[in-house]
Amino acid sequence: MEDKEEKEEKKTEEVKEEKKEEKKEEKKEEKKEEKKEEKKKEKKEEQPNWRELMRDDNNFSQDVPYNFKTISYKLKKAAENPENLNPFYTISAINDFTKFFKQISSALSLGFSDITEKCGIMREKFKEYPEAKDIQDLFRIEMKKNIHKLNGNNNKELGHGYDEYKNYTSACRTFLRLLWFLEYLMDIFEAAAKDDGTGSIRTILSDSYYKVLAPRHSFLVKKAVGLALMFSGAGNVAKNVEVIFGHKEFNDEAKNTILITINLMKIIWKGGHNFYEKNGLLGLK
Repeated sequence: MEDKEEKEEKKTEEVKEEKKEEKKEEKKEEKKEEKKEEKKKEKKEEQPNWRELMRDDNNFSQDVPYNFKTISYKLKKAAENPENLNPFYTISAINDFTKFFKQISSALSLGFSDITEKCGIMREKFKEYPEAKDIQDLFRIEMKKNIHKLNGNNNKELGHGYDEYKNYTSACRTFLRLLWFLEYLMDIFEAAAKDDGTGSIRTILSDSYYKVLAPRHSFLVKKAVGLALMFSGAGNVAKNVEVIFGHKEFNDEAKNTILITINLMKIIWKGGHNFYEKNGLLGLK
């Protein structure tokens, strides 16, 4: 009888010890998870937020070499939430894309210098409106103030001739032009992806320009871009796939990179376009 009781007591003690060990292990795991979360939090705090990145002139410098990997990362980040476009990743990706024109031809770089200027305007708007959470939110702020149609020339006509907005150029109007530029790039890349590598990049750039941007440009702008296109050597698609996308060969892998890039750009473009369409702003002059 005593032996049986002793055995049961021993068993009970063993169970208690096992439970103690289990609790110890659980606590160890909890501490590990807590440390992981702390490290994640520290990393997040170490990384600058988009406002800081937006203010840094180095992130928008034309002297920083073109880097497709950097652009690809920015496009992915911007495409994560197209209905609330991240200002830094969206604007800086568009700004960076202008750099490959410089590598193709200095004349072309000048022809699209107005895009870098528009990126600069967007940066300034986020300094003016620090409360704006994203690109679409900035547009809503302008719409509430009824300054979303101002383009620098029609201000007096729209009742802003003598107030603080008499020289104002709206973000709504500016970003619409950047979406046009995205359309132009997508058309170029789609044509390049369909090519066998021997096609003239100058012809593709020119055809896409007259299809997408020329109908929206003034006579003087069309003339300037037309001349820039005329004097660009550029070479064929296969030669430029390395310049633009970093692939040494124009093969299926290179084409896949181009198609992935187009898809990311379409997501971003659609996020912006949907806002303009919904609010009747596609005709902003």
